[in-house]
Amino acid sequence: MCGPSDDPDRQTAVTTSYRHLIVQFQRLASRYLANEFEFRLNSISVDVNDIYSVYDARAELDALLPEIEDAIEFIDDAQNAGNINARIVDPAMIDALTEIETANSNAASLVRMCREINSSHAHGNILATALLMRTVLNHVPPVFGFDTFVQVSANSGKSLRDSFDHLESGLRKVADFHAHRKMAASEFYPSGAQVEPYKPQFELLLQQVIARLASSAKTNAGTS
Repeated sequence: MCGPSDDPDRQTAVTTSYRHLIVQFQRLASRYLANEFEFRLNSISVDVNDIYSVYDARAELDALLPEIEDAIEFIDDAQNAGNINARIVDPAMIDALTEIETANSNAASLVRMCREINSSHAHGNILATALLMRTVLNHVPPVFGFDTFVQVSANSGKSLRDSFDHLESGLRKVADFHAHRKMAASEFYPSGAQVEPYKPQFELLLQQVIARLASSAKTNAGTS
């Protein structure tokens, strides 16, 4: 760190280095944070020509470090308990969707949903995880040329249809049950066991979405 009275070249070196640090934090940590803290982290910026922006960024980052540490601690606890993967969506898939987003803005909402799914699951918010996964089922049919996920499943090959039917008849029912149930004298909050069995089929769905979006982006690029 340096002050505003230091040599301009030294100030530029500090601002450039700190900007790089902030970008790395945003890329690596935001996917594990709850929505409010993810937004705050991604809102931090550093102007390489303004040393004061580094002071502001450092203050904001220091304020967020406890939330980042809590997220990491939760993931470590989950791994130590035998849950090797505390995520629902593989980060590599989110990265692939993010790349597609630059050419197809329709992917923007899906990217955010996937990040929220991982953040919710990592924080033990299983109800939110289930509802967000159901939201993805409702969101992606236009990518396949249909209006509903039932239509997507019915018009898929047998292997995909079996997997998609599993999401429709299983995952959706779990989410619907919790979304519509009334308060009772005796009730239990859902555990991860209610959503984790659907991870393979959910991943397969996202793979198909990514393939179709990538193909569409490539076609659009070729005709522009």
